[in-house]
Amino acid sequence: MDPREDEQRRPSLSRPRIVRAGLRLVNEKGLSALTMRALAAELEVSPMALYNHVRDKEELVDLMVDLMLGEVDCCAGTGDWAGDLRAVVFSYHQALSAHPRLARIYSSRVCLGPHGLALIERTLALLLAGGFAPPAAADAFFALYTYTVGFHQMGDIDALEYSALPPDQIPSIVALSRHLRGVRRSGGFEYGLDTLLAGMRAAAVG
Repeated sequence: MDPREDEQRRPSLSRPRIVRAGLRLVNEKGLSALTMRALAAELEVSPMALYNHVRDKEELVDLMVDLMLGEVDCCAGTGDWAGDLRAVVFSYHQALSAHPRLARIYSSRVCLGPHGLALIERTLALLLAGGFAPPAAADAFFALYTYTVGFHQMGDIDALEYSALPPDQIPSIVALSRHLRGVRRSGGFEYGLDTLLAGMRAAAVG
């Protein structure tokens, strides 16, 4: 086969292609596997070719985070601010769930891109539409943000296997141990989200 023909069939290198490949690599192997050399090998280019499109690994991770946040559906528009807010935050949760390895480092440092800013803008707009004063809207936003991002940092609590205390000193933990192991069980995120939103509805009415 003529190498030139293979080169012609290969998609041209671009920033979006690099970012998508980086996200795919992290999804499959974790952030520790993401190096410019490994990514170049995935794309079948030289490592130096990547630097024509991204400044360094730090910028690449920022772009990957924004690509992930681009999966959030911010378009819910039923006219019910709390219902629309729930839809946006739940979509945010789903985007993080789809990329668990990137979600785990997302809270350590955030350089906001266009999708991240659009998500914040939509969330704040819905809170203001719900009647929150600006300071309260900011507080409500941070409550939703820290809950959602924090949910994806949580590990399960295995009290029976790794407890530093004997079972008779932690009877409540032992009694609930099978539930504590399932922090990401079906409905777990929704319980916390709906509890937060119930409080916000009450605050908005009050």
